[in-house]
Amino acid sequence: MPIQRRNLLKALPVALATASAASAATNVLAAASAAAPAPSAQNPILACFNENPLGLSAKAREAVAESAARCNRYPFAAVEQLRAACAAFIGGKPEQITLSQGSAEAIRASIEAYKTENVQLVIPELTYGDGEMCAVRNGIPVTKVKMGPDWSIDIEGMKAAVANHKGPSIVYFVNPNNPTSTIVDSKVLNDWIRSKPANTMFLVDEAYAEFVEDKAFVSTATLVQEGLENVIVLKTFSKLFAMAGLRLGFAYAAKPVAEKVRNHIAYDIFQNVPAIAAGLAELNDEAFLAESRRVNAASKKIIVEALAGLGMRTLPSQTNFVFAELPKGVTLEAFAGALKEKFVMVGRPFPPATNWVRISMVSEADSAYMAEQMKALRAAKKI
Repeated sequence: MPIQRRNLLKALPVALATASAASAATNVLAAASAAAPAPSAQNPILACFNENPLGLSAKAREAVAESAARCNRYPFAAVEQLRAACAAFIGGKPEQITLSQGSAEAIRASIEAYKTENVQLVIPELTYGDGEMCAVRNGIPVTKVKMGPDWSIDIEGMKAAVANHKGPSIVYFVNPNNPTSTIVDSKVLNDWIRSKPANTMFLVDEAYAEFVEDKAFVSTATLVQEGLENVIVLKTFSKLFAMAGLRLGFAYAAKPVAEKVRNHIAYDIFQNVPAIAAGLAELNDEAFLAESRRVNAASKKIIVEALAGLGMRTLPSQTNFVFAELPKGVTLEAFAGALKEKFVMVGRPFPPATNWVRISMVSEADSAYMAEQMKALRAAKKI
């Protein structure tokens, strides 16, 4: 099943529609998480959406409230301010930034911008599904490359898929990858892009790059800075910046590439006024971004240690979620179902990794609760 944002809620009971809103409301502040209601059917722990449990920063909430007085005006000037801020954040120029509604719109626009006769989309077998979904909707054939050991991305296999195709290729990478939580070898990936394979455009989704701790990681944005015109880098405010509900992201590419992508965006000058205000506030809020990383790392430590206690190994996570192998003889349905009874929601199926589970990071308090529940469920022989 393709991994798509649009399919997330379909995998949960209808009752979670209100539960999600309740959870979001109680987790606006990091400090408030300790006083949040205990997990319940109406207030479950949502360890399934890869959201930031802190909610908007205090500065962003103030900016959003202040922006209400300007919501009757078109945001022409504010958009350009945001474009410049995004360029400064990634190390580029404003004309290289195409703003979008989250990264999903930029994925669609980028693929449609390079839709040509006989083009193919090349993706790893196990990755985020918006690229595949967009290709299918546009009648673009999708070539899936089998994964390597421990669900690693087989770059050599992807190279072969491009080389063996008689026509243009769009190569879609999610790095760090979702749902595996791992990164590819930056040198191998970036050197491939630098080699400029004929008629090939690289689309690199770095939604989780701000969480990476591995010092060997090098963002593909550096290739845009080098002047390459065969790569588009996608960024989102949904993860580290805790703005999933405000829908803001951008594509970063060489100026002519950015202009081509922008032609497939429905007016990137018409972004949401509160989203612009929040984005501008958080891009400069180093204390909040540092706290987001700290909470993520602390929560991950709790969860990884709890899973290890159950005999479940996790892949080396560079994101705000972990990918864990289920105990022998325990199905995902049974594992997720047992946790759901304890008011904890974990990731849906990610074929072909049918004996693995994705668990999103939540607050430290919720992580401790999850760890206790998993230990109790194991003692009761339910997982």
